[in-house]
Amino acid sequence: MAMVGVLGLSQNKDIPSRVGYIDAQKVIEAHPKYAEVKKLQEQADKELKPLVDQLNALDAKIKAGTATDKDRRDFQTLQKAYVDASKQWQDKINAVLGPITKDIDKTISIVAAQNGFSMIFSANIAGQSGLIVYASPDVDVTDLVIRALASQ
Repeated sequence: MAMVGVLGLSQNKDIPSRVGYIDAQKVIEAHPKYAEVKKLQEQADKELKPLVDQLNALDAKIKAGTATDKDRRDFQTLQKAYVDASKQWQDKINAVLGPITKDIDKTISIVAAQNGFSMIFSANIAGQSGLIVYASPDVDVTDLVIRALASQ
């Protein structure tokens, strides 16, 4: 009985079955407001670099077996400071990135509907997961989405 229901759905000719994909990172980086994200990432890197350098120096001492008790305490303190600062920066970045990704999702939906796509995959994620092994360049809608974003 369930098979009859599935077969009935597959015969509905009004449902588009075209599938496409995008390079999500390329689309994000092409968004008009991505410069704000990039600026925050650069500020975060600049602020976190001294902590990373200190952590690396102490980690080398610890691995070499030459670290004092103070070095180990300093390492733990710096590690906590790094994690806390990283989280604060990530929260700031996510606050800017959130509206960008919503805007992109909305644009992808519009582009998909206008071009008869029923599904758009992220090539990056689908490729890494093994979900998609091959996709024709003919169904890459990355540039369509970027153009649509630029015209908004």
